[in-house]
Amino acid sequence: GNSGDQNVVASAIEWCWKTFQANIISLSLGGESDPNATTDGPTSNAVKQAIANGVYVVAAAGNDGGVNDDGRVSVPSNVPGAISVGASVRGGGVWENSSLGNQVLTNGQDRQSPNFKPEIIAPGESIISTGIGDTWYSSSGTSDSTVFVTAALALILEDQPNFKPNMDSTDSCIKVIKEALKLSTEGGGISHNDRSGYGELNAGEWLKEVQKMPACQ
Repeated sequence: GNSGDQNVVASAIEWCWKTFQANIISLSLGGESDPNATTDGPTSNAVKQAIANGVYVVAAAGNDGGVNDDGRVSVPSNVPGAISVGASVRGGGVWENSSLGNQVLTNGQDRQSPNFKPEIIAPGESIISTGIGDTWYSSSGTSDSTVFVTAALALILEDQPNFKPNMDSTDSCIKVIKEALKLSTEGGGISHNDRSGYGELNAGEWLKEVQKMPACQ
């Protein structure tokens, strides 16, 4: 993904849910995670606040895969409650530059399922989309992948509006939705891989799993 000034991004995240009242915040951007940091930056803190109020955050895992991979998904997709999205290629498999996840938090605690990073991979190689001036363009990256997961989640919330955030929401519904995402993968969430997460996005199965889930607040 692309990087951005943390204070600007944090302000944008706050505007999305506080002013615009967004149900989902899609972040096709990311920065490096400092494993030695004692406090989180403005972007991570803004994401944590949104999630605590029941707002879904879907974020790119990052594009530093390969020999230069720092071994951690990008900030803020590293926030436990966020959905960190890696990139897959046509025909299956992980895009070569999709970032590795690390299953240990910066404070030394182990991550807990379904919050292993990345959680999911989605199409991210040679994605065709529209551009400025009635043009078309092709791009690759976890930023592209993030949008597919966000779109699937938006359709799920349209079908299951009781999972949308409201004024009294906590992160309880997010936990249910993420558990359903894990269960919807081909392996049923039994195993996790540091590059491919729980597996490839299957939007239809994700919806089916959500429909089975108990009500949340």
